[in-house]
Amino acid sequence: MSLIPLSSESPHDRAWMDRGDTVPPDWLQDRLVVERVLEALWSARQPTTPAQFFVWSQSRLQPLVPHQVLVCLGAVPPGGRLAAQMFNLKAVPQTLQAQLEAPEHGLWLHLMRRWAPGRRPLRVATDESALFAPLLEAGLRSVLVHGVGADGERPDGLFLLAGEGWTEEQVQQFELMTPALQAVWRRSRVAPKPQAVAARAGALVTPREQQIVEGLRAGLSNEGIAVQLGISMFTVKNHVRKILRKLGASNRAQAVAIAMARRDLSESWASEG
Repeated sequence: MSLIPLSSESPHDRAWMDRGDTVPPDWLQDRLVVERVLEALWSARQPTTPAQFFVWSQSRLQPLVPHQVLVCLGAVPPGGRLAAQMFNLKAVPQTLQAQLEAPEHGLWLHLMRRWAPGRRPLRVATDESALFAPLLEAGLRSVLVHGVGADGERPDGLFLLAGEGWTEEQVQQFELMTPALQAVWRRSRVAPKPQAVAARAGALVTPREQQIVEGLRAGLSNEGIAVQLGISMFTVKNHVRKILRKLGASNRAQAVAIAMARRDLSESWASEG
């Protein structure tokens, strides 16, 4: 009599069991963090345009895994060629953006080779190699990379965060969010772009308020914006309050993201060097 196993174990299953992370992480006991993760995953079904994706990444992903730059890389039709797209609140040099949005650049090839064997989140200090020097020169001290695997060595999607660094808990949350990140970004790329987004934004936010938003994006305090524009700090505070109300934002970072998205990530806002 032959025994038929109830289940078959694939090499992938064995690798997963051998990873040693089958014990739930401590942050799952933090109700606030768990709620943020669930809200991010639930709301991931909503964005359908690059602008909406950017707002989602800043309002949902940013509180979990703080970052200054997000770069998404994946295969796009027709032909399945690799393409990369950068989303940033922090202004970066155009040369750095060109490198990060070039899938054939040595930086991406290096990261793909390092990520592929274990397909686990990869943290890299930008001072470890000359490949990362442009990131370091832009004040970005660390990168966090994770993706969605595919057949062969080339990933189906790879996502790079650049910033100050991350805790182990934040890395785990990024790993959990990556499949949703892949789905949202892919959907936003194939959806038709809305028309006249920039025109509507121009009517919504005044030129002075646009200057205030640019100051917020640069990370300036109310006092710093006041000095830069030659107005009182009280006036800046009033402008910020109006901007939050007009854009339906709950904080300064979200206001910047929404303002940039309403301009459809135009070069003057999303790509300035």
